[in-house]
Amino acid sequence: MAEKSQMEQHLQNSVYGTPKINPDEQRHYLGTFRERVSLAMTIGEVTDRQNLDDFITEISAHPDYQVILNGHIDQADLSPYLKLAGQHNLKFTIKQDTIYGVNDSDLGLVVASDTAINQNPISLAKKYPRTPQKATAATPKKNWFDKLLGH
Repeated sequence: MAEKSQMEQHLQNSVYGTPKINPDEQRHYLGTFRERVSLAMTIGEVTDRQNLDDFITEISAHPDYQVILNGHIDQADLSPYLKLAGQHNLKFTIKQDTIYGVNDSDLGLVVASDTAINQNPISLAKKYPRTPQKATAATPKKNWFDKLLGH
């Protein structure tokens, strides 16, 4: 009886492929699990060059992690990240499967460990919040009459 069960399982795996654990989670995090992710950047964040410094901070702090990139992003936007990963001797992978998103809100880059690290937060916006630029206090200009009177 056990042999039949093993044979059926082998046939199922041959026909449908080996079952994946949490396939939706792996699809969202570019092929890895949430528990392994140190930093997650959306496609919109990857294409914004202002986020490169935060990426450098993250990979400098974790030189043994790997970078997973969404291959649906334009090569011109990916190249700075590839160059930085190479300069820091990090492993990187580009995932181009059709299951990975193409919208600005889908993940475009993940920095991940080989083992579970359970870090919070992982999103770029929460981990490296942008400090708003200080608005220069608009001082009202004095007209010539006020200047004349010394006001």
